[in-house]
Amino acid sequence: MGGLVSAVQSALEQYGGLWFGWSGTTTERRLAGEPLVARSGSIDVGAMNLTADEVNLFYSVFANRTLWPLLHAFPNFVQLRHDAYRGYRRVNRRFAEGLYPLLRDGDVVWVQDYHLIPLSSELRRMGWRGKVGFFLHTPFPAAEVFSILPWARQLLEDFVSYDLVGFHTNRYAHNFLDTLQVEIGGAVDTGVFDSRSGTVSAGVYPIGTDPDQFQKWTRESGESETGGLLQRLLPRRPTERKKVVLGVDRLDYSKGIPQRLRAFEAMLDRFPAVRGKVTMIQISAPSRSRVPEYVQEREQVDRLVGHINGRFAEADWVPVHYLYRSYNQEELAHFFREADVCLVTPLRDGMNLIAKEFVAAQGADPGVLVLSRFCGAAETMKEALIVNPYDLEGTAEAMHSALSMTHRERRRRWTALNEDVQTNTARAWADNFLADLTAGRNTYVPQSAI
Repeated sequence: MGGLVSAVQSALEQYGGLWFGWSGTTTERRLAGEPLVARSGSIDVGAMNLTADEVNLFYSVFANRTLWPLLHAFPNFVQLRHDAYRGYRRVNRRFAEGLYPLLRDGDVVWVQDYHLIPLSSELRRMGWRGKVGFFLHTPFPAAEVFSILPWARQLLEDFVSYDLVGFHTNRYAHNFLDTLQVEIGGAVDTGVFDSRSGTVSAGVYPIGTDPDQFQKWTRESGESETGGLLQRLLPRRPTERKKVVLGVDRLDYSKGIPQRLRAFEAMLDRFPAVRGKVTMIQISAPSRSRVPEYVQEREQVDRLVGHINGRFAEADWVPVHYLYRSYNQEELAHFFREADVCLVTPLRDGMNLIAKEFVAAQGADPGVLVLSRFCGAAETMKEALIVNPYDLEGTAEAMHSALSMTHRERRRRWTALNEDVQTNTARAWADNFLADLTAGRNTYVPQSAI
């Protein structure tokens, strides 16, 4: 279970309510009697099945091959298909038709992420007048990028049907409000957009993790299966411990894994004294494995790992250990605790909870966080070593600086980063958003740094 799912689940356990969405099951035809509602622990779950055609158009094409690259500002990857857009809207209509009969007066609806942008519009057409909030967990691009969509105006009008739209950073909220003005017209005043199409507030709510839970997991690392794996990957000589540079990502072109590997290679080239003394562990969770762009990404990463190990490996040293599999949060906590440096260097990312989980897992001898400036976490985690992941030499230098940093400096930086992690927790994220949604206010404050 990933950090986002954990945060949403924690909010539901705290406030009560219904988790509603796709069951993950594909059927040959639509089934009667949906949705099915069942109890799962302390949470009610409402699940709807989708047909194979619906999954393909709504999820595989429009969500993953249109909206995902668009929102991350990769226009060359954007696929525009009118049939997929129609399928996307049909599925959102189906979700609304399933959810609406389950709603009661006084309920609050909180919609998560880009798959369900039209859901509020559909609920409003059916007569729902209660509070509806939306949270976007990806970046929101500049108006010129979002306007690539032939349906940009329709989706923006869907956004206006919400009471509050949440983002992780001020920059994303600024881009959103600017795009509304460009495409729809209207005026913006302290985060509230008002036009003939309607009124919507934009708020900034940086998501976090549960730091106490990560500390608990790291105390158990020596007895875990993951702890044993780390000992096998990194055998220790009697007088020497190899340093660990860690990367953890889904295998996605937005994560910058090839650039990270090339930066590690550049460090080995530029600073030969580190050879044999540092090992990179790159964990890549499989993702959208049938999408051509992701197949190409995996092939590229495989080639780079083989290339680096072929150039530099010695009898007792493998420069890069590449783990193409998923680990849960508890298992990752053990990797985080072992790492001397954590590379969170996406080309573009909404927040990236790996950065916060790494900080939460540290102990008395903390590691160093190297963080992409294009990652949402960089807005508040300023004591990390901030890099431009496209600049391979600059990233290599930062990596080397992190490996050679004194304990005093590492501790100083970690203390400041941990203050952010302890403040902007998963619980605070949910509490602040829901409080503003129900009270009809927002927390967007324009900043000159945008």
